[in-house]
Amino acid sequence: MRWRAASLRGHLLALLLPVAAVAILGGALAVYVIALRASSGALDDGLRDAARLYASELRAHPGETPRELPAHAQRVLLATPEDRIFFALMDVEGRLLAGGAKLGEDLPWGSLDHPAFFDLNHSGYWLRGVSVVFDANGQVRHLVLATTDQKRERLIGEIMLGLLAPQVALLLFCIVLVWAGVRQGLAPLAALQAEIGRRSHRDLRPLPSRSAPEELRPIIIEINALFARLERAIETQQHFVADAAHQLRTPIAGLLAQLEAGGGRDNPALLLTARRLSRLVGQLLALSRAEPGIESDETEFDLAALIREEANAWLPQAFRRDIEMRFELAAAPLAASPHAWREMLANLVDNAIRYGRAGGRIVVSCAAIGDAVVLRVDDDGPGIPPSERERVFERFYRGKTANDEGCGLGLAIVAALARRQGATVRLDTAPELGGLRVE
Repeated sequence: MRWRAASLRGHLLALLLPVAAVAILGGALAVYVIALRASSGALDDGLRDAARLYASELRAHPGETPRELPAHAQRVLLATPEDRIFFALMDVEGRLLAGGAKLGEDLPWGSLDHPAFFDLNHSGYWLRGVSVVFDANGQVRHLVLATTDQKRERLIGEIMLGLLAPQVALLLFCIVLVWAGVRQGLAPLAALQAEIGRRSHRDLRPLPSRSAPEELRPIIIEINALFARLERAIETQQHFVADAAHQLRTPIAGLLAQLEAGGGRDNPALLLTARRLSRLVGQLLALSRAEPGIESDETEFDLAALIREEANAWLPQAFRRDIEMRFELAAAPLAASPHAWREMLANLVDNAIRYGRAGGRIVVSCAAIGDAVVLRVDDDGPGIPPSERERVFERFYRGKTANDEGCGLGLAIVAALARRQGATVRLDTAPELGGLRVE
């Protein structure tokens, strides 16, 4: 079973957001408790005031028993037209003197100064009530007064609305703040990713660590150490390839000279193999020189003049395959390495001769176009399919149209040298000859 790697951003959000949510919910619960206590206190104060008003009315009229609550007492208790008031006035023996039916038998007793409050369900209503015993002109009276709790619910709703709206806004603000904080905190990681992503696989310069956060600095230091080890390993490999190619060059050249001196009549296959081996060693040596770390002999020269100088070295090989070479050269000043451009030209022309059509044509052209210098080598061979044009720059890759003579290093050498010279290489179809164009 494979486990999906967790996102660091998701992990931090999963830790921080629940904490913020719990804090906000705790605040909301506290708000509810406060609202409940405040509303209950306000309702209880209204019940106590109404009981006192009724007692004062009863005392003010000896011998009379009011059948209804005074209007000003009702206004204290009625918050909405839907509210209902229940009251019962009884003597000390529990006989009903005024009001409706008794609300219960086991209600607590209190006084006007210390009333007893209660909650009960009566006739399908949830009621909040008060029970007081007081003296009215020498007679003990028991007053039970209750009202529906819509007033309390309304107060709770108003308080909750007034306090919870800011809580919700605070929760949303906390979510945005945590998200932005996590994003800002991970910004150095994104910057490190972008810095590494911009580099080519040959750019092993140390990453800057001084401006990095303290938590990220050890990672950058270890990455730089890895870069240094890779650079040393690559240099060792380059030196080995260069040394091996250089050491093999002399004995192979001697072997090839002996075989060519005999005309290759005894063993033509061995002569062909020796030539391929000599070319492979030469290309390996050229490839090692094209890698980073080799000093460049940069100078100013004219690419057209360089092509004219090298043309005599290419013509014998072209004549052997009866290939016509045409040169279309215009002044093309460059500030670069003549050796690198000479090596690129040799590989491009060699490829064109090897893979071009026997008895065909090759056109080598150069010109200065704006601030750039353009070199083109066109042939009339089978070309390279578009699907393979990226891969042919890989070392030892040989396409479907390759013959048995190549070893898959020519275009890899050209690409490596071009990168070092700040140039680009593009493959296309030669518009006039129909084969491959390397530009």
